[in-house]
Amino acid sequence: MKEALFDHVAAQYDSWYDTELGSVSDQVERHLAQSMFKAPGTRVLEIGCGTGQYTDWLVQEGYEVTAVDISAEMMALAQTKIAAIMKNTAEAKPVHWLHADITEILDQLETYDGIFSMTAFEFVPEPEKVLKRLFSYLKPGGCLLIGLIAGNSAWSEYYAEAARNNPTSVFARAALYSKEEIASWQIGVPAEIGECLFFPPSVPTIAEALALEEKRSGNPSFVVAKWVKV
Repeated sequence: MKEALFDHVAAQYDSWYDTELGSVSDQVERHLAQSMFKAPGTRVLEIGCGTGQYTDWLVQEGYEVTAVDISAEMMALAQTKIAAIMKNTAEAKPVHWLHADITEILDQLETYDGIFSMTAFEFVPEPEKVLKRLFSYLKPGGCLLIGLIAGNSAWSEYYAEAARNNPTSVFARAALYSKEEIASWQIGVPAEIGECLFFPPSVPTIAEALALEEKRSGNPSFVVAKWVKV
């Protein structure tokens, strides 16, 4: 497979979470996604596992994860991270790794209790079409959940500026959808929409970021959408 979009940023990717802004952003996004994701069984497909930022949580929650990513470099970091967790978690279920473009393996998938994806569908062409296919692989009661950077928001402007300043930025390839657009996608059932990240990238302190998050005014910069199969 040729070099994937995120290969060249893999080594520096996790450093974002070590910054104050990255840490507090992750905190609010993670709280929302983890509170909304409920699968009725243990088999979960994770799309865009990246460096394993959420794979580790899924494993520790007791799920048997099939982790998919288009970037070999990102997945290698995830595998190292999860191997360390496995050593310290005696009852952890295995992680099955698939280095692949999800759009190219839709005919090879199995059935799952849950499908989970964070900040990947910004980079998936025709997301509505792909999500509808994925929804068909859920067992009854299964949960399909995605987290996305929202369009028409302070953070979408921030990433658009980054792409204008650096054409090689991964965000030059991103499509950022508003919460209204995401809610309108015809996946099979109506979406449940969660919102967060109400503070801008320019927020000066963590305290102010959390205060703005509590007020929840303006457009959210991060949206979590969930579809549950009846």
